[in-house]
Amino acid sequence: MATIVEGLQQAALDRNAPVSDLLRRVKFVAAKLGLGRVEDWVEQELNGYQTTPPDYRRVRGRPIGRNPVRGWIPIAGNTEPLSSAPAFEPVSALEALVVASAKGNGSLHMPYPRDIQALLDRENRVRGWSYALEVSPSEFTRILDRVRTLVLDWALNLERAGIMGTEDNFDRDEKEKAQAAATTINIGHIGSLVGNLGHGNVSGDITVSGLNTQQISSILPQLRAHREELVAAGAHGPTLDDRLNALEQALANPQSDHSFLRGLLTDLRNCLSGAAGSLVASGALNILNAMLGTGVPAP
Repeated sequence: MATIVEGLQQAALDRNAPVSDLLRRVKFVAAKLGLGRVEDWVEQELNGYQTTPPDYRRVRGRPIGRNPVRGWIPIAGNTEPLSSAPAFEPVSALEALVVASAKGNGSLHMPYPRDIQALLDRENRVRGWSYALEVSPSEFTRILDRVRTLVLDWALNLERAGIMGTEDNFDRDEKEKAQAAATTINIGHIGSLVGNLGHGNVSGDITVSGLNTQQISSILPQLRAHREELVAAGAHGPTLDDRLNALEQALANPQSDHSFLRGLLTDLRNCLSGAAGSLVASGALNILNAMLGTGVPAP
């Protein structure tokens, strides 16, 4: 019988398996191994991006406008700034678009935001036209293929790290290996994905998509001060140190983004979940769950 990771590899190689189903497998594996950053990436792929999508989700096409008399026509002039756009939609929506386009005219229209449509009206001295980016379905197929490849690479990296699992779970040793090797088996680090999910400044006392960076900064020294107590209660010391260091570095880096911070906080929460009976861990878990908005109760 195939192990969990072997099953994931086989699913990634099966072009008949929907990418949305493949991602649910990844979510299951990541949750079992406590890899919060991978879970966060999966959530955005499954539910749609609330922050700037990664570079592989940028599609190119032909800018067009709808003339009330002539119908859709190409936009003239320097259209390079209008020739690409990010795809925020969930993978299930992209899959549906590809299937639907095969039955239609072979192209898809992505309407421009209202401010750009108003600007194009002014530039063309018209009123009430519609404008869109005409995109080939192959662009969305490319995104789905990229996600499938990312998953396959990740599953192969799990195997290289000696993490295979059984049919439906992983043993304690494999879970510890996953935590120790998180930086090399994290989907967020394949193809420089992390860093491309968004470009908001996260330094100072500001809120990034619901995450208050000052609040995050205030909890880190408290956890460091009680490190020995947390480890004695069951938290994995090396993992705890790694996540605290990573969070401090992320907060000091203006290029760190919402997704990266959420993933690190989720990793930290999973690490502290092992410190059963610690009042410090329980208090920190309540704060982290409130930050993440997960609704996950403290142990």
